[in-house]
Amino acid sequence: MTEQPLSETGNDDREREAAHGVSQQQSALREAKVRQRLRYVWLIGSLIVTIGLGGATAYGFWITNRTPFSYVGLIAGAASTTAAAWLILRNRPDIADEAYQLSEREHKHMLLVSAISREARKSLRVYRALSWRDIDVYRRKATRNRRVHNLFQGIIIVGSIVVTSLTSAGLTEPILRWGGASVAALVSVSAGFTGYFKFRERGFNQQQTADAIEKEYNAVDLRVGDYDIPDEDKALKIYAQKVEALKEEQRKRELQLEQSSPPEEKQ
Repeated sequence: MTEQPLSETGNDDREREAAHGVSQQQSALREAKVRQRLRYVWLIGSLIVTIGLGGATAYGFWITNRTPFSYVGLIAGAASTTAAAWLILRNRPDIADEAYQLSEREHKHMLLVSAISREARKSLRVYRALSWRDIDVYRRKATRNRRVHNLFQGIIIVGSIVVTSLTSAGLTEPILRWGGASVAALVSVSAGFTGYFKFRERGFNQQQTADAIEKEYNAVDLRVGDYDIPDEDKALKIYAQKVEALKEEQRKRELQLEQSSPPEEKQ
């Protein structure tokens, strides 16, 4: 009589360890991809510097005279480009290895999950407890999107005032003309990012979903509203159905933001 519960407990422990391993491997893979993206940014920046200084060096060679600084900058840019490209190529196998290890851990986790026989009530209780993590994830994403939106809006507002002031003062100095053009370009880029990625709408939808899930979480805990029933299993099933519906609705809103509006809606 005692062997089966002990076996199930051991399977649960191994399943939790496997899930923890999957989470750690996912974090490692994300970090590797972020580092690789930063190397690409480094490579692009180095290429821009190299091309710019190379053009300036060629221009100085043919029009005026050569300067040591141009050659030093050109050599440094070329070296930086070479180093960035070498790091990108060298770390590509590491990312592939991280992805393979993640798939192996996920496969092991799925095998352990399939070997465990869980009760429906226990699974529903776990689902309800873990739904608070979903609330926290949605809220953190909403906060991040609001901050990005406010940052771009601040750039647009301040940049527009600066450009207007420079225009009113007169752009007689070359540095003022270049400064005004740079600020205007920054404002345009910020407006483009805000309109394309729709950070404000994403943050609003994510916050709305988090609040709705929290409302259901508190309602099933207090047994009010649709959860004012004596059967715990039925209440938890209703809760799971509602939370999944809220998540599906959030996914649909995300897809709608990704898609462009139909022509008939624009008119």
